[in-house]
Amino acid sequence: MIIFPLAFGNNQYLELNVSISAIWISTLFANLIALDHMYKEDYDDGTLLYYIVNRVPLVTIVYAKCLSHWLFSGLPIILIAPLCSYIFSGYNENNLNLFISLTLATPIFTLIGSPIAALMLGSSSRGAALTFITLPFYLPIIIFGVMGTNINNSNINAEFYLLLAILSIGIIFFPMITVKILKGMIN
Repeated sequence: MIIFPLAFGNNQYLELNVSISAIWISTLFANLIALDHMYKEDYDDGTLLYYIVNRVPLVTIVYAKCLSHWLFSGLPIILIAPLCSYIFSGYNENNLNLFISLTLATPIFTLIGSPIAALMLGSSSRGAALTFITLPFYLPIIIFGVMGTNINNSNINAEFYLLLAILSIGIIFFPMITVKILKGMIN
């Protein structure tokens, strides 16, 4: 994140826009890097098969995996982002908006990525394919998040409501889709 504002000089308005974009791009990359290993180890060593044979509910496993993925890839970005925004741009008027939009968007990143990570189990070119398949689904979340973070936005709540609607729908449907995909991959 340090490289982004250094490339644009002293213009503070430009630094503010660059710092917001840098934080969102860093959030995207942190999520994608951790997403590759979400189910891979459990699939490789047979733990997922063990869960199915012993009738452990996969819904619980998927929610636990999503929660741990979010705790280790999303939460640190949420906590550090307002500080980075202040350091890079010198403004702190948008820190609350940045915090709220990242708090809503990072769980959505995890929930959207969960079925895609399960779908890519057993693939030889897993990392690159996972990135290219996941990015189009992340773009609306990034757009709404950046728009919600913008200080000049007069209708700030609309983006937050959209992110909250996507999160409330995604928290139910994406883990269910992931369970179906995992059962299909193991059987």
